[in-house]
Amino acid sequence: MAEQVDHLSEGIQIQNLSFNYPNSERKILRDINFTIKPNEMIVLVGENGAGKTTLAKLLCRLYDPNAGNIIWNNQDLRDFSVEELRKRIAVVMQDYARFPTTVRENIGFGYLPDIENHAAITEAIAETGMTKVIDKLENGIETLLGKQLEGGVDLSGGQWQRLSIARALLRLSHTELLILDEPTANLDPKTENEIYEIFRTLAKGRIAVIVSHRLALAKLADRIVVLEQGQIIEMGTHDELMRLEGQYYLMFTRQASSYR
Repeated sequence: MAEQVDHLSEGIQIQNLSFNYPNSERKILRDINFTIKPNEMIVLVGENGAGKTTLAKLLCRLYDPNAGNIIWNNQDLRDFSVEELRKRIAVVMQDYARFPTTVRENIGFGYLPDIENHAAITEAIAETGMTKVIDKLENGIETLLGKQLEGGVDLSGGQWQRLSIARALLRLSHTELLILDEPTANLDPKTENEIYEIFRTLAKGRIAVIVSHRLALAKLADRIVVLEQGQIIEMGTHDELMRLEGQYYLMFTRQASSYR
């Protein structure tokens, strides 16, 4: 019988972790070792294919590692009930869902006990800066989303992504591990800073693991983990890695120059 999931008072240890997808011999992750402390915000960075999103999926237990362990409070993740574990995790993935249903249900699916809780849903909408957008819709939070539905309306990519963040906000009080995969991918630079402030709220009092190509977000992290070809090549704060003048330094300066 699977064990109940304990609170994350001891953090998460990733030990000698390696992984390749089924029917493939190519290792996406190789011998990953690091510890995430309680209440710590970690940002995973690296080029495409470095293994960042795969590591996030393993933390959600969408897959189990081929070798090594992920330890949650001194116990192997594989020993826990998947259902109980996922109750403790909130996720905003890069390929976030766009449900063809109402605004309320699009957010309420994040935590089903609150799907009819008008106050909780409108608060999540407000915290993601979507109140004006939703208020302008003909039926407010009961507006159908998706052109495939009769009378349904569509949102911009950035607005859909804000709804996915609102889903995570709805379950925030029950969450101990927060995973955000490219959470600002469809947001323009003007609104990006607003979303960063939301992330600060989301991360407070819990472990947060963020996958991001936007290295301005990495500056908010307690620690940055730099992956290359499935291995950790650098780890530290923004200032530490900039002083190192290694791969993170090259990535950050290259990206910063594009904004000048």
